[in-house]
Amino acid sequence: MRVAQIMAGQEIGGAELFYARLTSALAHDTDLSQIALLRPHARWLDMLGAAGVPIHTYRFGGRLDVQTKRRLRSQLEAFGADVALNWMSRAARFCPSGGWTNAARLGGYYSLKYYQNCQAFVGNTQGICAYLRKQGVPDERVHYIPNFIDEQPLSPDDATQFPTAKRDDQAVLLAAGRLHKNKGFDVLIEALALVPSATLWLAGEGPEQVNLSLLAERLGVLDRLEFLAWQDDLRPYLRRADVFVCSSRIEPLGNVVLEAWRHGCPLVAARAAGPTELITDGVNGSLCDLEDAVGMAQAIMALLNSSSQRQHYAAAGQDAYAAGFSRMQVVARYLQFFDEIRP
Repeated sequence: MRVAQIMAGQEIGGAELFYARLTSALAHDTDLSQIALLRPHARWLDMLGAAGVPIHTYRFGGRLDVQTKRRLRSQLEAFGADVALNWMSRAARFCPSGGWTNAARLGGYYSLKYYQNCQAFVGNTQGICAYLRKQGVPDERVHYIPNFIDEQPLSPDDATQFPTAKRDDQAVLLAAGRLHKNKGFDVLIEALALVPSATLWLAGEGPEQVNLSLLAERLGVLDRLEFLAWQDDLRPYLRRADVFVCSSRIEPLGNVVLEAWRHGCPLVAARAAGPTELITDGVNGSLCDLEDAVGMAQAIMALLNSSSQRQHYAAAGQDAYAAGFSRMQVVARYLQFFDEIRP
């Protein structure tokens, strides 16, 4: 079986990180033959190179970029691809048809006009799969395969330098994602103002950082907000944090929920589509309404005030992850998917 993994993404991003993670896991855990076709971003090239995956880079430019499509065709033919798995719409738009099956992996509710040459689809949530069917994709062409996250335990000599809290007993809240309006970090900062003494660690980069800093300053909590920049590895921060918060207004899946579950960090999440599909409120996490800073603060405080509830959420989250989102399960499902759709 020969699979081309095609990603026309950015230097940072959750989809890009999972692309590199899955491709690397398939290389390590299976005898699948793969090539990675992507833009030349060093972060992903380093991860894929360390996994021994053959890499070819392309520009994936605008509509006048005819060279990329021509080069992709030549590479897919030379490789003898059985499946070309396209990650996100730009990759699907550039991928040519040929003697292979064009498949698309969707992590969001994207317009299908860019996927017209795809014969099979993977949605990483049941909600995305339902969306595909509503858009007219036949049921037999829709496949549900969730994500997994980095499962390796931290070594005892981990040397991560954490931001210094004002007091040793100060609670730490953690949030992560691109600093974009969709992530609702403004609501989280408003909630922070209602949670006495806690410090918020915010891991991410993006266009909203200045606005978020200004909001925190206006609310008087800038001294309790630490920007961690983008972190490929959240494990040490999840181990240190008291509560993880997913504040997204729009979140099709929520890899961060899986991260918190796997590494035993109790969580609070706004009721976006992905967290609502994943979390059973009061069992493996707390849900609050969208745009509700007061409700978010109340949910956070309830957890901070109950060590037994935090322990319960941590254990239930780990059980939920093991039941349906482990690396072993997801890798096996992708192998089955490739086998089912090959020409």
